[in-house]
Amino acid sequence: MPEFTLKQEARNVLWPVLLIFVMFILATVFPATKHLSRDLSPLTIAFYRYFWGTIPLIPFFIVQNKRNSTPLRCRDVLSMAGLGAFGIALFSVCFTFGLKLSTAYNGSLLINSQPIFTTLLAPIIIKEEFSQVRILGAVAGIIGVYFIVAGGFDVGDLVTHEFFWGNLILLGGALSISIYSILLKRYVIRYGGFVPTFLTMLSGTLILLAAALSICGGEVLRALTIDSRFLLVYIGVIGTALVYPMFNMALKATGVVRAVGFKLLIPVFGIALSVVLLGERPGVFTYIGAVIVIASVYLIQRTPVKARRSF
Repeated sequence: MPEFTLKQEARNVLWPVLLIFVMFILATVFPATKHLSRDLSPLTIAFYRYFWGTIPLIPFFIVQNKRNSTPLRCRDVLSMAGLGAFGIALFSVCFTFGLKLSTAYNGSLLINSQPIFTTLLAPIIIKEEFSQVRILGAVAGIIGVYFIVAGGFDVGDLVTHEFFWGNLILLGGALSISIYSILLKRYVIRYGGFVPTFLTMLSGTLILLAAALSICGGEVLRALTIDSRFLLVYIGVIGTALVYPMFNMALKATGVVRAVGFKLLIPVFGIALSVVLLGERPGVFTYIGAVIVIASVYLIQRTPVKARRSF
């Protein structure tokens, strides 16, 4: 067999393995954050996650900013800082508060329902074309999300469901990160992936620090346990800063549709990890909702669309 063919076959195996690894790491953030929420406030967890997640991105930001032919505009920097407040600070607060009031498996499902909101909002916000298949997937996803949030069919029991408010906050996180991703698209096209990601994460981290200090006081600065430090560094450095560059590399090598399709593994791994590590026990309607949501996201991500507005 020619050497070129062997190398190609090796790459064809390597990238799927890397993507599976990345999705597994992303899934571990849910039980880790849930465990941390037992001892720390959600604001403290949110701040430290993005504090540790931002620092490793500094060299990537510097290198890409130097390579870019388009210099950073002050107006764009301010806009990206605003997106950081919405898509990083607000998202992470919803993420950690929602997990505290709900479960890790619900979090892995509801946060990853983001494509459902994106499908419904992108045509409105950036005039992105939509297809009947994508709309069908989004509608099916809403049904699946309802089963997860309500825990069954009965609308009357919706508000009294044990995890209702936590699930609702998690949905708010999925909505905020969806709008953030849609609005960030123009800056990714203009400056590449690392520059907008770093600037939004930096502004979000500073906002989280101010909020945590004003609301939580000394908890943010007090000595943390060894376990808490390890998990905070893990979800920041490994679960945030490391996996996104790895995913971007795989995205470039394998194509968008194929790479993004692997994200369907996050809720699968998330449910398994929550059962094994935390002893959580999803109900039957959670599993039904999970299947529907995963199928709907698959339909949405398998259907390519084009934006009708140029940036």
